[in-house]
Amino acid sequence: MLAAARWMMVLGLMVSIGLHTVVIQSAAWAGMLVSYSMEKGSVVQAVSETFDGEHPCALCKLAKKTESTPADDKQAPKAEHDLKLHLIAEASTAIVFGAPPPPDFPVRAEARPHVLSHTPDTPPPRRHLA
Repeated sequence: MLAAARWMMVLGLMVSIGLHTVVIQSAAWAGMLVSYSMEKGSVVQAVSETFDGEHPCALCKLAKKTESTPADDKQAPKAEHDLKLHLIAEASTAIVFGAPPPPDFPVRAEARPHVLSHTPDTPPPRRHLA
């Protein structure tokens, strides 16, 4: 499925940049080279007739037609004046956010530091493995 999606993406990009015309013209030239060389018996004469422009085949005519008709002319807006693209927004009032106030924690009576009533053992006791 992923490979099919990749191929669809490649084909879409090819059509968007006009590469389909190049593919059609290349296929037309290859077919003309083969057919003219079989008809005439000479590869040199087939090459000269293929690329002289006087003997176009049906695919050559199709490639010429697709190359000369721009696809976007139908969708282009017809305006009497020039269209201007404004990329900078107009000046507006700025909203500035300040830092929040520091939290106010109440001090509880139990939160006083704890004073030990006895001194700890010195050195600390070792743990016995049982």
